[in-house]
Amino acid sequence: MYWQLVTPQAGHKWHRADSPLVRPVNPIKFLTRATCAYSIGSCFAVNINLWLKFQGFDLPDVSWGVHYNSRTILYELRRAVGLPAPSIDWRVRKADGSQAYDDPLRHCVDAQSAEELVETKLRTATDSMRAFEKADAFFITLGLSDIWEAQISGEIITLNRAPYLGAEILGKSSDMHIVNRFLTVDECVEDMRQVVGLIRAHKPPNTPIVFSVSPTPLKHADDGYHPQVANSRSKSTLLAAMFILLDETKEDTHISYFPAYEFFQTNPMGISLWQSDERHPSAEAVNHVAEAFLAAYSQEQVRVKPGFIGI
Repeated sequence: MYWQLVTPQAGHKWHRADSPLVRPVNPIKFLTRATCAYSIGSCFAVNINLWLKFQGFDLPDVSWGVHYNSRTILYELRRAVGLPAPSIDWRVRKADGSQAYDDPLRHCVDAQSAEELVETKLRTATDSMRAFEKADAFFITLGLSDIWEAQISGEIITLNRAPYLGAEILGKSSDMHIVNRFLTVDECVEDMRQVVGLIRAHKPPNTPIVFSVSPTPLKHADDGYHPQVANSRSKSTLLAAMFILLDETKEDTHISYFPAYEFFQTNPMGISLWQSDERHPSAEAVNHVAEAFLAAYSQEQVRVKPGFIGI
């Protein structure tokens, strides 16, 4: 069978040392220091946003929170264009016994009182709407297809992340049932179709949309799967959905996919990928990936400034 190993075959051969970052799907040269891109998604999307701001790009702060799944990303973009979307407020008892008030549809949007949370959510929604109105490009990073759903008075609402134990819902019926499940590939594709549809309906048709899948693994899984197995299912669902969408939108030359997730699976540069928690990308990894992002999409030659730390 030796001849089969050495006889040339069609296509590009796989080599671990090759970085996927040099070949995004449909790269678009659009990015300048004046680009006003709307970033949304996981903490990886926030890191890319912060890195570009650190390099002098004039991007808005991502004050509308971290969004881990395609459904809560869709919720946020619906709000940004003035369409209805679910809203929940929670009261959470913290580890030290004090209370916090939390928006379970946006991570890191919280307050010390119910009244303050209402004001914070209003300010967050206003920031998101204004940023969407000004946006001339969109960076969207999908994090998880593993979701937690709350059924409240007959309405099913997808939460942004695993619920806090003992969280109490405010302003709605206390009859709440929460289940953990995986979005299907079809559900993820439909969410992303709607996301693209919202952008295309409210922005010029040549507005760039850059998708990516976050390399950061999930934090909590239900009892059905080991967390690492759950993460594999979660990411594979997102990837399958992402490439179905790319196949469907081939005629739209302003939709691109940046292979950050794939880079973390092979680590062709042999760099230190993770922080000490072994879940969040290291500053070195973020810097390397962000420089590749810049090379793929920037119209300008940028002298990269060292020293970015990230989150």
